[in-house]
Amino acid sequence: MDWDYILPGDSKISLQQVTNTQLNRVTTTPNNGINGLNQLCAICGDRATGKHYGASSCDGCKGFFRRSVRKNHVYSCRFNRSCVMDKDKRNQCRYCRLKKCFRAGMKKEAVQNERDRISCRRPSYDEATNNSGITLTALLNAEMFSRQLTHNTADGDIAAKKVANIADVCESMKQQLLILVDWAKCIPQFCELPLDDQVALLRAHAGAFTIGSHGAFNAP
Repeated sequence: MDWDYILPGDSKISLQQVTNTQLNRVTTTPNNGINGLNQLCAICGDRATGKHYGASSCDGCKGFFRRSVRKNHVYSCRFNRSCVMDKDKRNQCRYCRLKKCFRAGMKKEAVQNERDRISCRRPSYDEATNNSGITLTALLNAEMFSRQLTHNTADGDIAAKKVANIADVCESMKQQLLILVDWAKCIPQFCELPLDDQVALLRAHAGAFTIGSHGAFNAP
């Protein structure tokens, strides 16, 4: 499901609009990264999530290229090595997909360097403990704050409640997204990220958060 537009027609919710509005209230980072989220993947034409390994690409092609390089996969094409590559057919020929990754500008060295950086950046026990303590405190504070927001939103006369229509569902989802943004803003490490990275993270987890929140809220 595309969580940019959760509902069709006039009742659709734009997560990017919600996150942009909320995040701009607490950050001084210029809004120069948001347009990058509207670019297309240079490999399959799907919506790009950023520049990965040297080329603007979606998460699917990013992961495919990383796996192919790390595992030294050798692919073959069953046709004439010029297969159509779009978001619907990108999984049909891995040979042509990898070839297009290289043509788009992706580099093996970027994947290998990424692995080296991860290997070299293993924190010490004291560092990991300190970071975990800060993160745990921030998460607890954020959770308490989001619960308060949820209770405030949910307050009302039970007798006055009715069967939800499409507008009610739309408004409920919007409120859940706002709570997600407010929750994330309580985490200092999140606020230190560039604005486009903040939006990308919220977009990636909005679906699971919304479904989980509705499930917990409506549980008997």
